[in-house]
Amino acid sequence: MFSQPRPLRGNITTSPMLGNISIYFYETLRKDVGEDLVNKLREQYAQRNNTASNGQADIAIIDLFRSFPGRTDDPKEADIFIVPYPHASHCISKPGGIWLNACGHIGQNLVQDGVFKTLNHYAGNENRHLFLNVINQGNSNPVMRNTPLSLSIGPRYKGTNLLVPYLNNLASFQPSAIRNRDVSWWTRPRTYSLTYFFGISNSKMRSSPRVWRRYFLENVQQTWPDNLGGLPYAIRVMPSGKKPPSRFFSHMYKDSIFCPTLPGDTPPQKRFFDVIMMGCIPVVFSWDFDSNGENRTSWHQPGGQFIEDSYPWIKGSNSVHPRNEIDYKSFVVEVRGGVENFRPTIEALMQNYTDIRRRQLNLMKYAPYFSYGMGSDSHKHPDSFSKILESLRFYLDGL
Repeated sequence: MFSQPRPLRGNITTSPMLGNISIYFYETLRKDVGEDLVNKLREQYAQRNNTASNGQADIAIIDLFRSFPGRTDDPKEADIFIVPYPHASHCISKPGGIWLNACGHIGQNLVQDGVFKTLNHYAGNENRHLFLNVINQGNSNPVMRNTPLSLSIGPRYKGTNLLVPYLNNLASFQPSAIRNRDVSWWTRPRTYSLTYFFGISNSKMRSSPRVWRRYFLENVQQTWPDNLGGLPYAIRVMPSGKKPPSRFFSHMYKDSIFCPTLPGDTPPQKRFFDVIMMGCIPVVFSWDFDSNGENRTSWHQPGGQFIEDSYPWIKGSNSVHPRNEIDYKSFVVEVRGGVENFRPTIEALMQNYTDIRRRQLNLMKYAPYFSYGMGSDSHKHPDSFSKILESLRFYLDGL
């Protein structure tokens, strides 16, 4: 979708959030960390379909903020100030050819001088300046990690980290494409009960929650029959560097009822959002535990990050008005008790068509909110970007 003409200010006159929020978009950033960098990265993304990294999301989000019809040139009229520095894309692009921990290869002085010192309205309005840090927080430069208000992929470490979904920029993942799929598409018969293509932890990730993928694979190899509920399943470990084309994965996931999204290095995963938009019910390991007298749940690891701090706009996160929250538990299958309970959980669901249909209809309800409208789809439908604006409005109302 980056190869499509980007939305331009003045050509967009409608938005689901028009009239609800006013933004000021900085055009003053130094070119090498501002407009020139954005244009360079957009051109690179237009030449490939690699959607493995969420770094691309910041370029799409910048284009959407730049073209939002609720934008004002008068800072006195602005509710929120947008700082269009694409830190994640800049960091992942490794301009010097090397990667250093905490994005150390992007110098803090570069960000301070090229970004912060150009923000003419920052003083006194710090908590109304929105920065884009859509990368794992541990990988981001501390100067960006410590901003008062930011967009992030999660997990959040403070209430002013506003979580957003991973981006998939393929045309079939656009809001209009998802909304055009009727009930019969979401509830249609599938060939496979379950599909899961995944990588296993390596020697450098011994402490990573990815180890649960290995436990799962061992359980499948040792105890699973050749079908679940009468349908075959597809489970494959993908060797690094030898992955089939993405269209192969899409075909398999779209033709499956359930898609495991087992723990990765961080709680959110791109796969989680992709399978939802493909109509496949995500399956997670779920651990309940007590935290300071409160019952909490993690889908990452025992005692791990709370789901309320891991997924955008999830019910109970206080990141958007309660009426606009997403009820993830209405469609996600939670497997409790470890790998031994995975197969029994799926086999029981395979005998309950009513529950499967309920989850599929909730996928249909919520899937468009995990899609970013780009190109001709920009600002047309309620989507991830309109949800971002909703969360900003909710944040501002609480100041």
